[in-house]
Amino acid sequence: MYRLRRFLASLNWTVLACVMALLAAGWALVLSATLPPVQDSLWPLPPLAAAQTRWIAVGVLVFLVTALADYHILLRLAPWIYGTGLVLLALVLGVGYTSYGARRWFATRWFFIQPGELAKLGTLLLVARVAAVQAARTSPLRRRIWPPWLWAGLATVAAPMALIAAQPNLGTAMLLAAGSAAIWIVAGLPWALVGGTAALTTAAAPVVWTVLKDYQRALILNFLNPYRDPLGGGYTVIQSVIAIGSGGLAGRGYTHGLQNRLDFIPKHHTDFIVSVLGEELGWIGCLVLLSLYLLLYLEGLRIAHRARDFAGMLLAVGIVAILATQTLVNLGMNVGTIPVTGLPLPFLSYGGSSMIVNCGLLGLLLNISRQRRR
Repeated sequence: MYRLRRFLASLNWTVLACVMALLAAGWALVLSATLPPVQDSLWPLPPLAAAQTRWIAVGVLVFLVTALADYHILLRLAPWIYGTGLVLLALVLGVGYTSYGARRWFATRWFFIQPGELAKLGTLLLVARVAAVQAARTSPLRRRIWPPWLWAGLATVAAPMALIAAQPNLGTAMLLAAGSAAIWIVAGLPWALVGGTAALTTAAAPVVWTVLKDYQRALILNFLNPYRDPLGGGYTVIQSVIAIGSGGLAGRGYTHGLQNRLDFIPKHHTDFIVSVLGEELGWIGCLVLLSLYLLLYLEGLRIAHRARDFAGMLLAVGIVAILATQTLVNLGMNVGTIPVTGLPLPFLSYGGSSMIVNCGLLGLLLNISRQRRR
């Protein structure tokens, strides 16, 4: 009994409550988004809703495993997880399934596997491990000029980013950059170097524009003005904004969204799940969702601050950075403030690989919290 009480006391109930609430909300929204227009009852479950039930079950299992195991074990296994991810990323470019001009998945008879999601976990673990080990050995003087551990970190991130960008999948590549940058900043990356990199990136924008593919330029142009192609590239964003706006304060009611039920919005069960939320539950539903995400990520930063060791702190920061960036990008593209990148909303959008890896990341966050400083 004492051990049980001690175990329960070690759990971070804020993270647990937020995760379970988001998973429940995501399942309900996927059910509504995939319910056939002619079906009035919620039973039988649509095939995609039934599949999402299985993915959530697997995700919860992974969440529990990563929450209970020692995260230092995964840090020791980081090179193997990272290497496996690189091999799968290389293989998918040759034999992967192609959809919408991108080759990102391994297709089986029952489901799709996206190796880019595994690469997120492997890269995050290895970047945190390298920075934690080498940053502690760096003298204060060298830390102000150019941290020597940064070379290893850049090489670690560059390989999976290049393979993911070749799919092409710039959204996931951006997540790797965001998570790694957050880890490096906390590990002691000089702010002058951060500012200089940002300035160079901005200055290089015209050059980058010349090497973008036609569809990537179209994404940016349609973001700036969706009505330049209202029946093509700008159609989904326009319909999403209409759906969210038509929901008003309290929404049209669960499963009563016209844009949703009549399939006006492509991918409304994946990338544009927020349009279903906004139309059916209104601004109140959106506010509750944003509050859950905000509470989860603020608690994640608190966990990082109280982490048992430097590696745990860096890993927690990287997890929060990746999930928060993905959340902001998805929310932004649903309302037309960020170009469409194809990133699902964590824990809400339909999908297996993303659900399992994101649950694993939050399990690691809970693990770090359980081993916090006493």
